[in-house]
Amino acid sequence: MMLICCFSTIGSAQILPEADVECEDLVTLDISPGSTRQAIVNCELTNPTSGPESIEISYQSGNLDVAGPGSMTVEGGESVDFQIAVESTGEIPAGMYDINVSVVVTEWNGVPVSVFGFSDEDVIEVEVLPYTVCSSSGPSAIFSEAGEDVLFSVVYSCDSNEENSLEVSLHLLEKGSSQETMWPSGFNDMSVDTCRVENPMGSVNCDFVLTTPSNLQSKWEGCLIIVDEMTDPNWGCSSEFAFSLTVNEKETVVPSVGLDVNGTFLEDFGITEENQSLLIGVGLGGAILMLSLFFLYRRRRG
Repeated sequence: MMLICCFSTIGSAQILPEADVECEDLVTLDISPGSTRQAIVNCELTNPTSGPESIEISYQSGNLDVAGPGSMTVEGGESVDFQIAVESTGEIPAGMYDINVSVVVTEWNGVPVSVFGFSDEDVIEVEVLPYTVCSSSGPSAIFSEAGEDVLFSVVYSCDSNEENSLEVSLHLLEKGSSQETMWPSGFNDMSVDTCRVENPMGSVNCDFVLTTPSNLQSKWEGCLIIVDEMTDPNWGCSSEFAFSLTVNEKETVVPSVGLDVNGTFLEDFGITEENQSLLIGVGLGGAILMLSLFFLYRRRRG
């Protein structure tokens, strides 16, 4: 009581120690891979009294890590700005988190006063942003013949701080294309099971079956893209989610009729290669003789 009486005689603007702290109401924190994983909060500490104050600052942050000044000296009637760094060193779910900033006047006009509890506090809301980052690991390239089924597997993995279920699907792009259009006739996704990855921190092995056209007239070149429904793969065959696909046209086979170059037709009847020329000559001579007799017969009758 004697100290309080002394305080009342020190200044006319304020009869008791006091401190006010004000911070930003809301900040966002991005903890996705590759980010700084840190947010900066601006605060202001005010001494509304006429005398200088030594003020202690403390933080309660729960799952978040906070770094800021532990104490400050503020002259009477002045305000001082300071910053708090908020970060997450581990994986925490997306959502809203509170940080309490508390200040206590420990000394006023050179007199210790913390025992009287002259204090203030403010609450900062920190929004931890959701993120999902996925990748795929599959064959580097696939080569197929026209009409063949292409069977392959891809390991699809996601790093995420939110709970969700994503469907992973197969896409077909022609070489040089920057978007998926209607698939050419003969290409069909015949995969049996739907592939889904469960987050957070999910990984799944996806098996695919792709049919190819049986009547290709020329080689088809393009790529397959395996991606979930939420991820933008930067459509194109240079995407990190893409691997090349080449389907070769079916070779045209011309059937041989009669005597082939090796005389295999005659050899089937036991005629050796040495006798084939003689036999062909005899056959041609007989044919010429028959034609000559036919024309002679027609002339006599005419």
